[in-house]
Amino acid sequence: MKLLTLVLAAAVGAQAQSIAPPTCAHGSPARSHPSASDLLKMQEKFASDATVLLSPEPVGNMTLLRYQVRDYADCTGNSGCYWSDLDAQTRRADAVLESAVKSAPRAAKLAIVLDIDETSLSSYCEEIREDFGYIPAMNDPWIVSAEAAVPVPGTVRLAAHAQALGVSVFFITGRPERQREATAQNLKLAGYSDWKHLSLRQTADVGVATGMFKAAERQKIVDAGYRIVLNMGDQWSDLDGAPMAEHSIKLPNPFYYLP
Repeated sequence: MKLLTLVLAAAVGAQAQSIAPPTCAHGSPARSHPSASDLLKMQEKFASDATVLLSPEPVGNMTLLRYQVRDYADCTGNSGCYWSDLDAQTRRADAVLESAVKSAPRAAKLAIVLDIDETSLSSYCEEIREDFGYIPAMNDPWIVSAEAAVPVPGTVRLAAHAQALGVSVFFITGRPERQREATAQNLKLAGYSDWKHLSLRQTADVGVATGMFKAAERQKIVDAGYRIVLNMGDQWSDLDGAPMAEHSIKLPNPFYYLP
């Protein structure tokens, strides 16, 4: 079985750095909610009050969970902050890549596969504008605008390093084919260049599960004679399915889940 390297942000590896969130073109909406620590103090206060009859709450409150996500996404520390965790994970990916290239046969055609959303480009600015929901009337025009060219800095470094090592870069995204031109333009604006191929969903792929679609696209890369030494994405569906890469890197994503 091929190695699945699930190097999570808490694992031993490259040192996280304190990195600030990107500056959003439309500005960051004001934060008018209490902090996670304030909420915890309030819960502890009532839990210790014998006059208060508590109700069972097995599922977290959705609004409070959004507050926690915003706190995680906005913080700038070097531990337990989204942007630092993300950068640390891409540095680990870079170390894995360099090791894989050194151990590969000299004549091998090597490739890395990168997802786009929350892996190569960040939706952070749009996520906070939509309050961590998905509002098509806002999201659809945004994703094809230049505002969507927000890079994940560590992935930009990783792609450039791969190319310097002679490794071809492939992008596989669940975005539809109609967004190809805008997606390619935003990748360039974000700092990516000279990639080998950009795979988007074709009409025949509509309705196909994300994992199945991405696995089929990886098979095309393998059929073209490449060894996929690394595959990186923010969703499990970016990584699962045969053929898998020799090393798969899971990035944190507190914003949404795609099966």
